Amino acid sequence: MKKIRKVMTRKNGFILAFLLPGILLFGIIYAYPLVNIFMTSFCKWNYKNFLKPEFLGWGHLFDNYIKLFTADRNFQMALVNSLKWVALTMLVQIPFTLLVALILAKKPLGWKFTRNAFIIPNIISTAAIGLIFLNLYSPSRGIVTEICNWIRPGSDISVLANETYAFWGVTFSFILFGGSSCLLLLTQIFSIDTSLLEAARVDGASAGQIDRKIILPLLRPMLGTVSVMAANYGLLLYNEIALITGGGPDNATYSLSYYVYKTALGSTKLNFARGNTAGVIQFLLGLLLVGMINRAFRTDYVD
Repeated sequence: MKKIRKVMTRKNGFILAFLLPGILLFGIIYAYPLVNIFMTSFCKWNYKNFLKPEFLGWGHLFDNYIKLFTADRNFQMALVNSLKWVALTMLVQIPFTLLVALILAKKPLGWKFTRNAFIIPNIISTAAIGLIFLNLYSPSRGIVTEICNWIRPGSDISVLANETYAFWGVTFSFILFGGSSCLLLLTQIFSIDTSLLEAARVDGASAGQIDRKIILPLLRPMLGTVSVMAANYGLLLYNEIALITGGGPDNATYSLSYYVYKTALGSTKLNFARGNTAGVIQFLLGLLLVGMINRAFRTDYVD
């Protein structure tokens, strides 16, 4: 008995020794900054007191949050835009990616080439994608501008100079690029027991019926996973905005991530407290979205 206890103690010691570096890194790089962001959201902290954040006091504890929702137009615009992008990823990107995966799973002619081509935008960095679309939307030589002027001669439409067009210009720079999600869905489809599909075909089920009654129900957990990934991307959108529009025109394409950067580091006032407050709201929104998506897709439920 003593020998067993000694072996278990040694085993636990090895486990702790291997886990300790990871735990320390997590605490230093992730947990401490997260706690710091929460704490400083209740402080006054800008260029005037750069080295010493000042607690707002219990009577004014939520002043930063109140100002964001009542007096900061840029934050309100960023919040609405981010929620729109989350909704669009769920309503456009996920169904489109699912449709592509279902078609490719049937292995039509050229399906491997199509699969590889579909993943290319996800291999290229978002910075490069942003620069590509910046050139596509260029008012002087962009192909999108030329097409718009060809459809409506003399209109001189500039995608990035119009508030409405600029939002959709940013949206189309990422909304159809679901290559990573498509690969995950394809992997899940190919892992389905082929005997189930063969039995359905023998019983006279059509391809559409097999997709609806067999494949889609079995894809539910993976659909939940890729939905979380897509919604998270929409909520954290930054690179495309920074490279394509810079938040303009008239701050109409701000996202929460871009707002945090511009408020905390992108201006001379360096309002760290308000930037961190927006970061807290973004973090809580992320948790809420993950919870809602997991509940909707019942990802923890096993059929």
